[in-house]
Amino acid sequence: MAFRSELDDFGAFYERTYQVAFRTALGIVRDAALAADVTQEAYVVAYEQRDRFRGEAPGHAWLHRIVVNRCLMTLRRHRPAIREINPADAGSADAAPGTTDRVAIFAALDELSPQQRAAVVLRYYHDYDYATIARILGTTSTNVGAILNRARERLRAELGPATTTSAVAGLGR
Repeated sequence: MAFRSELDDFGAFYERTYQVAFRTALGIVRDAALAADVTQEAYVVAYEQRDRFRGEAPGHAWLHRIVVNRCLMTLRRHRPAIREINPADAGSADAAPGTTDRVAIFAALDELSPQQRAAVVLRYYHDYDYATIARILGTTSTNVGAILNRARERLRAELGPATTTSAVAGLGR
C-alpha cells in the first residue's frame, strides 16, 4: 500500500511516466505511431482502473503491465509492418556513430516474438528483476528465464556471438 498515493494526481503521474511508457511500447511494437497509440490506450485503461491499483508495487510497474498487455494484444490482432532503415544511409558519413549497429540490433529484435521482445525490453531497458517481469507478463520467474534465454539465443544467432545484451540495453537509454 506504500505506493497507493502515486496515482492521486494522475496528471503528474502521466507527465512523470509517459516517456518511459512510450519507449517500452516502442521497444515491443517497433513502430512509433503504433507505440504512441498503444501508450495512450494504456493511460486510458490506467485512468479508468486507477481505483483497482492496490499500491503494492510502484505505479510505473503497474503501468508497464498495462502497456505490455496492450502491446501484446495489438500485435496478436495484426503484425504491423516494421519500417526499415536503409543500411546504406545508416553507414553514410552523415549517419550517427553506431547507427549501423543500431539497425542490426533493431532488425534482430524484430525477429523475436512479441513476448520475447517484451521480456527483453523489461529486463534490459528497465532493469526489472525476473519476479517483476513475471508479474507484468503474467507468468512465473522460471518462465521469464526461459523466455529471456531463447531471446538471447535468437539475438546471438542474428547478431553474432560477440554481441552482448548490453548492446541491446544501450538502445533503451
